[in-house]
Amino acid sequence: MSFRNCPGVSGLIGPAKITTRNCPACGEEVEFFSDETATRCPGCGRLVHQEPSPTCISWCDFADKCLTDLQEGGRIPPSRAEELRRMLKKKADTKKTYTTGLPQY
Repeated sequence: MSFRNCPGVSGLIGPAKITTRNCPACGEEVEFFSDETATRCPGCGRLVHQEPSPTCISWCDFADKCLTDLQEGGRIPPSRAEELRRMLKKKADTKKTYTTGLPQY
């Protein structure tokens, strides 16, 4: 499956604006420039990825397949794919919680 024309994938692999994110390990602020998708935390040295746009990961039914294709094609590193898959799991868990709490008619 090819995701070249997917509107959400460009935010995962393409250039980004200058942004900051807190390191998930130590909390230090990490700055990302233009086309960086990952950089080392200045506090602890951990490889930190930019936060993915929640748009395609949160709504796309093909997100898991897309991540597999991007990883196998060498467009994202395994650590990035793992982080994005954690987001997918949260989405699935949230969806499961939401739908199981609905009354059955």
